[in-house]
Amino acid sequence: MATSNRSAIRHAVAALLAIGALGVVSAPAAAQVPGVNFYIGAGVGQSDVDLTEGDLGTVDFDAKDMGWKVFAGLRVASMLGAEVQYIDFGKPNGDDASVDYKGFGAFGLLYAPIPVPVLDLYAKAGFAKVDADVQVGLSEGTFKDTNFAYGLGAQLKFGSLAIRGEWEKFKVKDSAGSAKPSMLSLSFTKSFL
Repeated sequence: MATSNRSAIRHAVAALLAIGALGVVSAPAAAQVPGVNFYIGAGVGQSDVDLTEGDLGTVDFDAKDMGWKVFAGLRVASMLGAEVQYIDFGKPNGDDASVDYKGFGAFGLLYAPIPVPVLDLYAKAGFAKVDADVQVGLSEGTFKDTNFAYGLGAQLKFGSLAIRGEWEKFKVKDSAGSAKPSMLSLSFTKSFL
């Protein structure tokens, strides 16, 4: 268990360093290209894991926990963008079972053409590679899957800073069944215009 926590901390630190380095390197380039906006961000929220019967041998495992994420994105036009993220769903626990989900995702974003310059509404879709450690009683299992993911969000901008509310849904399959982890989060972003 302690090794798993150290590994998660190392992944988070590596993701933050990579996003920060990318921001430092890309900031001057993004500032020179009209209509291009590079941003980085981080957020926390509530994750929800819903597993089918085959995953745990039990019915109706639906548990919540606190999760977090870091991300970087590029808005290349008023309506289009792309984003990558690392997400940790926490460790939701249920009756004699727990699941530890983490993942990397890549998304395309479509922004709604609304006439309010400080507000963005958007939808996102892409793929995420999710790793899961499942524990039921004394037995443990690990599985990985890359599958479709999507979400909806709203963002309120204050110059180069923004607050973002977002809901994301992921699909994970293993040989026994499927899971549908999701997260409702509040994030802060910094743009490099």
